[in-house]
Amino acid sequence: MSEVNFLSAFIKRTDGIKNPELISIDDPEKGENESYLSLISSISNLLDFDNLVILAGSGTSLTFQGIAPSMGQLWEKCKEQDPDKFQDVLDAVKYDENQKKRDSKTNEPWNDIELLLSLCDQYIALFPNSAKTGELTSFLNQSKTVILNATNFTDKINSNDWFSHDKFIRTLGRRSPKQQRLKLFTTNYDLAFEHSASNTGFVVVDGFDFSSPSYFNPAWYRYDIVDRSGHSKSPNSYIPNVIQLYKMHGSVNWTLENGRVKKVDYKAKIDEPVFIYPSSSKYQTSYDSPYLDMMSSFLNSVQQPKTALICLGFGFNDKHINNAVTMALRANAEFNLLVATKDLFIESGSFNPEIRDLLDQAIQHGDKRISLIDGTFGQFSELLQERRKETPEEKLFKTFESIAGNINPKKLDDNEF
Repeated sequence: MSEVNFLSAFIKRTDGIKNPELISIDDPEKGENESYLSLISSISNLLDFDNLVILAGSGTSLTFQGIAPSMGQLWEKCKEQDPDKFQDVLDAVKYDENQKKRDSKTNEPWNDIELLLSLCDQYIALFPNSAKTGELTSFLNQSKTVILNATNFTDKINSNDWFSHDKFIRTLGRRSPKQQRLKLFTTNYDLAFEHSASNTGFVVVDGFDFSSPSYFNPAWYRYDIVDRSGHSKSPNSYIPNVIQLYKMHGSVNWTLENGRVKKVDYKAKIDEPVFIYPSSSKYQTSYDSPYLDMMSSFLNSVQQPKTALICLGFGFNDKHINNAVTMALRANAEFNLLVATKDLFIESGSFNPEIRDLLDQAIQHGDKRISLIDGTFGQFSELLQERRKETPEEKLFKTFESIAGNINPKKLDDNEF
């Protein structure tokens, strides 16, 4: 890694969190800026690691502004269902007393949907026979449905707004046959990465059968795809456009059927969704299948030699994942970590302050395996440099997609063949 450990799309941290040096990625002369070049070099070095692992949080989806919901917006959506009932729930779990974070001006408690749902879980567990338990259980079930529907948004995204995701998949997804496949772990329920993979012509191995119906089977992560058409240089040539996707908290298109996790059409009505809703219970729930399989894969991945973990839009507010990352930093000498998220250094932000202090102290003590970037997923994608030339097949695919996207379906319907 570069000697510059604290890096930002706009700020380079050269001495812990103090003494910032500004870097503007919009500067036309940025190519001559040593700090900017150091930033690009640091990222490129990570991408060359034999085992490249991505951990993507909600910040990656917030690139779709006004479409992907923030945690604050999930609070409002849950409240909109029944404002009176919502207030009753706040009073029942004593939210005002339990929320320590307050607005600096009004002293009002912060709206934290994860804390609220956690308090509901705790109340139900402690007082199963209480008169309020039925109301809280009903609120929890209603909130789960609201959250699941709110995060199923990919149909609403304009085709021109996929640039950051598409560039990310295209740049990081294609790996040398000598390197391991890109492993993309995400805590998001949405289908943004699947959709982007489709945009860029990538095959997603997500642990589900290549059949219909499609059921979850972790054995699929051990398999790969080869080209045996006879046109390749070797009889068993790995195709280049494959990524492994691990949805650690479930997905909007997973349902439980006869004890098995089934993948369905994202527009289908789901009676038994399979996802870990935001609450403190997600730590315990993560040790149930299929989440246990995902978590086991993550633990194994970060313990391998020559491993680079890039955390994007992830606030380190998941205890089970935090433990895996900090353990890798302590136990794996060949483990390198880059964290890139918005407002990483702001005390009032959503990034876990304990993790920030831990990483800061490690850097202060000379651990050059750690780099931090204060920037959005879109800014990080903008920093990615194209590492290879397009193949004729890829150029043809992109040209066809561009032409197809400009065709007016109404005009086609008006023509008779």
